[in-house]
Amino acid sequence: MEWIGYFGFIAFFIAIGLLADSGKVRKLERRIKALERKENGGEEMSRLISELVNKECKMMVDFEGELTKTLECTVLDVDEEWVKIRYQTKKKEDVVKMIRIEKVLEVNL
Repeated sequence: MEWIGYFGFIAFFIAIGLLADSGKVRKLERRIKALERKENGGEEMSRLISELVNKECKMMVDFEGELTKTLECTVLDVDEEWVKIRYQTKKKEDVVKMIRIEKVLEVNL
């Protein structure tokens, strides 16, 4: 019966070790995402679009499930991964939308 106690003791330490490693895994995932953005030019695109905050432009965007659209919009805010824009629909309704940087194909001033 003592071997069951030893087994439980060892299992406890393995579980503690795995929990400690989960923080390391998350940190590595963040670093990998940053490297992927850098490789794909996401950081550069983000920097360029951040210069357009509060300016009007035409932005070609690849919406999932829809065709590529060119929107006349105002850039409201930008961070490393997202662009917040405002545009008008054909019915003259204002729409505020968050778009991933990777979905922006082209920007015309």
